[in-house]
Parts: sequence; structure tokens; C-alpha cells
Amino acid sequence: MQVSVLQEHLAKGLDTIARAVANRPSIPILGNVLIATENGRLKLSATNLELAITARLGARVDTEGATTVPARLLTDFVKSLPAQQIDIRLEGNKLKLHCNGSSCELPTTRASDFPNIPEAPSGSGVEVPADTLHTLIEQVVFSAAKEDNRPVLMGVLTRFEGTRATMIAADGYRMAMRVAMLERPAEKALTLLIPATTLNEIGRIIRGQDGTVHLSVMDGRNQVIFHYNNIDVVSQLIEGKFPDVEQLIPKVAATSTRFDLPNFLAACKRAEIFARDANGTTRFKISNTGEVIVTAHATAGGSGSERVSAEVTGNNIEIAFNVRYIIEVLSVLGTERAILETNNTNAPGVVRPLMDDGTVDPNFVYLVMPMSVR
Repeated sequence: MQVSVLQEHLAKGLDTIARAVANRPSIPILGNVLIATENGRLKLSATNLELAITARLGARVDTEGATTVPARLLTDFVKSLPAQQIDIRLEGNKLKLHCNGSSCELPTTRASDFPNIPEAPSGSGVEVPADTLHTLIEQVVFSAAKEDNRPVLMGVLTRFEGTRATMIAADGYRMAMRVAMLERPAEKALTLLIPATTLNEIGRIIRGQDGTVHLSVMDGRNQVIFHYNNIDVVSQLIEGKFPDVEQLIPKVAATSTRFDLPNFLAACKRAEIFARDANGTTRFKISNTGEVIVTAHATAGGSGSERVSAEVTGNNIEIAFNVRYIIEVLSVLGTERAILETNNTNAPGVVRPLMDDGTVDPNFVYLVMPMSVR
């Protein structure tokens, strides 16, 4: 194998696949990156057997070939190089890199020993605009569980029905659901439980990008493949039944509080300074005179309190939430105003974005359980 590639292209490709490299590989080769030529391009692949990412780069291919090398050594060396051309050559069991007077030799393992990574099939699946998919992921994935006490909650329930796409995530304390309409209907209805970690990677790859993401499910394999431009992401799906969290959404609200999102978010962030060592406990005293008093007490002493103007209809109420759960949802809504709907101190609160005309956006709902305080 003999290939020439620009340093910035190789560095970006290695960064793209980095999250799929196993940190503590049970099989040594899982700590390697596969480097191969393919149709006049350079292909980089990494996998930890749960997630696999492949990136294809423009390059000058003089001689075809494939091998694997330690991912960390290769990445660190490439990132240290200047933004110039890198010449790569496979000689025996060594991969040699040369760039502007700098060179290195890396040990190799045969490409045939690297796990097989399936490629996206053509002509089937679902097409989702990159910006639409990014919004779905960004507004939902943060609500998935971070610990594996209940593995199904570490996934995001993803449904495609005609032109309707839905993502739902929950961790037992909160739930986020986002609906989006697709330009092209799905060929068939799909219900998938995709690991939140996989969707975080997809979101990172497509952030700020145009184009279309092609999503497909491998026949006979519990895997989903995302294809975007020159990148493939292959992920195992989570098995199990996702709980019917939609039934928990209250149908009515005794108190509706409309507020300017930036001001309310700023007040919550200041409250977190005092609440962070008290499990985030923050009280929201909502008055139909038109204000919300946000108060938090530090365990070791000290407190913060702030009044925020709001449009309140219904009953007065004082309710406590983990303020981090409020901050996280307000940080991704992307609107200037939002609404908090409550019923009583023991019932969940519901946060929804408000559209420019003041109406509630029907395509997003966030449910958060209250905290018990004395």
C-alpha cells in the first residue's frame, strides 16, 4: 500500500472514528484502526463491537492495500504534524508515515483479522435531512439514562411511520419526546431502540451540516446503519421493551407559566451554583400575580433567590425540581419563550416551547418529576 493524503483530512478522519476505538479492548486488534484503499480513496474504520465508524477520505492511491495499526499512536502522531501532505507506505509488517521531514514506523496487524463491518445497503431504509435528525437527537438524547441499571433506558426509542419521525428518551426522572415531519415517507414503519451513545456520535458528525442521512436496518442482524456523505456508523440495537412513558404526560394543567426563556434559564443557572451539592434541589414558587421565585440552598450554607417575570394562569404553586433537568431542556429548545405546566407538588411538570405566534409547539414535550422537600 502506498498512499498520499493531506494532514488535515487524515486528522479529521481519525477524529471522526475515534469514539469507536475500544478504550480497554478485550481483543487487542480492537485498539487498532483499519487503514485500507477503496475506489481511489483512503478508508479508516474502528469498532468496539457495539459501535463501528468508517470514514472515507480523498487521497492519491499509488498502490492498493490494507492493514491495521494502533489507533492512539497513529492519531497522536498525525495531529502533531504540520498541515502538509503525508506519504503512507506499507513495508512488510511496518506502516511508515513521512511528512515534512518527520517520519514514524507503526507496528501492524493483518487487515483480515479486523472484525467485518457491514456497509449500508442501497435503495432501502429512511432518508432524514441532516438538520432535522440533529434537532431530533439534540432535543431528546440528553434525557436517556447514563447508567445501565435498566439497559432499555440507555436507548432512544426511534419510530418512523410514513413521513412522521419520533424520538423518545427517558431515565426514570424525566422524559423528552420530539416529533418531526420528513420530506420523504419511510418505505416501511420502523421502531428501533438506538443507544444514546450512538446518537450522540451521529449528532456530533452532522452538527451544522447539510445533506441527507440514510438510515437502514440490516436484515437478520440487530444492527442499524447510518450513512452520511463518506461516513458510515454501524450500531447494535438495544433489545427489550421501552416503557410506555407517553401515558405519563398530563392531559391538563392547573397552572400554566409562560416565560422568556433566556431570563428563566439564566436564573436557573445561578440557582444551580447553590443547588449542585444538594442534588440540584431548587424551589419554584409560582404566583398568578405574574412572577416565579427561584430559590436554592447550599448544603454547607448559603442560598440564592431570584424573581423572574412570567405570565401565570391558574393556581399558585410551589414545586421543587432538579434544576439541572430544567437547565438541560431549556438549553436545547431554540426558542425565545417556553411554558411550564404544573398540577400539584407531587405531579410531574411539563415544559414545552412556544412558537413565534405564542402557541405551544405540539411537536415537543418534556416531562420532569418533582423533588420532595421539607
